[in-house]
Amino acid sequence: MASLISSWASQVNTVPERYVVPSEKRLNINVPIGKDIPVIDFSLPSEKIVEDIIKASQEYGVFQVINHGVSQELIVDVLKVCEEFYKLPMEELEKFTEEEEELSEFEPNLDQKPKLFIEKEYRPKKNGKNDKEVIFWKDTFAHCTHPTKEDRISSWPEKPEKYREVIGKYSEGVRKTSLKVLELMCEGLGLEKDHFAYELSQIQYLLINLYPKCPDPTVIAGAAEHTDGGVINMLLQKLGGLHVRRQKDGQWFAVEPIPGALVCINGMLLKVISNGKLESGIHRVATNSVRDRISVGCLTSPACNGECIIEPARALLSETNPPKYKPFSCTEYSKIFFTDTSEFEAALNPYKL
Repeated sequence: MASLISSWASQVNTVPERYVVPSEKRLNINVPIGKDIPVIDFSLPSEKIVEDIIKASQEYGVFQVINHGVSQELIVDVLKVCEEFYKLPMEELEKFTEEEEELSEFEPNLDQKPKLFIEKEYRPKKNGKNDKEVIFWKDTFAHCTHPTKEDRISSWPEKPEKYREVIGKYSEGVRKTSLKVLELMCEGLGLEKDHFAYELSQIQYLLINLYPKCPDPTVIAGAAEHTDGGVINMLLQKLGGLHVRRQKDGQWFAVEPIPGALVCINGMLLKVISNGKLESGIHRVATNSVRDRISVGCLTSPACNGECIIEPARALLSETNPPKYKPFSCTEYSKIFFTDTSEFEAALNPYKL
């Protein structure tokens, strides 16, 4: 089975060589807190919320939301049950690993079973050679939480005892918040409010990331600089470590944990559908040497194995605002995005010869 990082991280005094990141990819773990990263209060009038969401999506592609409808009590329960999951005996965790491979990926499709894995950076071969692989200092457990069916829920962990109940309630609440955010974005863009309501938000999947404390956080990456592949990701964090990049100058800031808040991270698909009017949130994760860190993401997306066509919303296009991206199916998108995200936009340029 995969040797989960959390199974041995507390026993080492130095970082094993295979997890050491090349110097040019190392994170500055001491970035300032982003005091101007928007915190949007969903109890305010909708006109103000729409204005704030559009502005935040243009400046950062990231914002926090409060008074979003998911109770503080449920958030506490989610964090507790996720911590309990990673403390289960190894024989319980082994049920969700794949014996034949140590490093794995999670495909966001309806057939993907719950999976516990170690993630590495997506990197294609260059001139027939691979650079040193970047293996992230985290364990990830992921599974689909929407649409919910009895046979799908029955594949979720039976332990901890309240896992299915708590994760089910939390996922349902976060999905409502995600769809509400998308409706408000549509209002701000001038689209029909249900533009994202069907195929574009067909699935929601949960990612529980455990970043074990590290003897030297300066030489590893919890997650390298990247954008998410879906539409939006609603992230719950208790401890700091999430960094986001400001669009106008490329400066990095830490996202301050706010009790009860959800961090909304725009995905690359949102940038494509808005024809570049909204930015995708470029982010990364730093670890620390003192405490384990858990984050819980709920990512809304089309199914990667589906034939839903992704393209700039036609209502946004005109002679003066032509499409910046060519149409592509979700299958085509997966082949490009999960091969080399750095060249993704160039690959979808409609004017590229």
